[in-house]
Amino acid sequence: MPSSPKLPIPNPDVLHREMAAILAGEGDNYARLNRLRDWFNANIGEQYGFELYLEDVWNDHKQGETWFEYILRSLHTKDETAPIGYDVYKNHQDAGGVWHLDEYVESVILMPDPTPLVAFVRENSSI
Repeated sequence: MPSSPKLPIPNPDVLHREMAAILAGEGDNYARLNRLRDWFNANIGEQYGFELYLEDVWNDHKQGETWFEYILRSLHTKDETAPIGYDVYKNHQDAGGVWHLDEYVESVILMPDPTPLVAFVRENSSI
């Protein structure tokens, strides 16, 4: 079965403008990070060979915390960006050894400027 034709990359200026507006937009960091993920996956996402996804990291950064990191990945090269941001939740381990999420703590945006994300899309679009 032949592979589907590759679409040209989105206009980098439009991509930058849209992502910058979301990252600087209304709401708290949690709302902005989720809006960015939703917008990116709906407008760029699989049709261009990318995915902005959440990676759960248990106790690596701080014992008793789970971080959900927002990461941009190329579905073609499998390359990934550093985390764009993350949500922090408390966690605990029950008597049976099973880990559980507890209350939400905060969300942090690590890349308020989408320039590295646009560069990542450009670099990973020439397959």
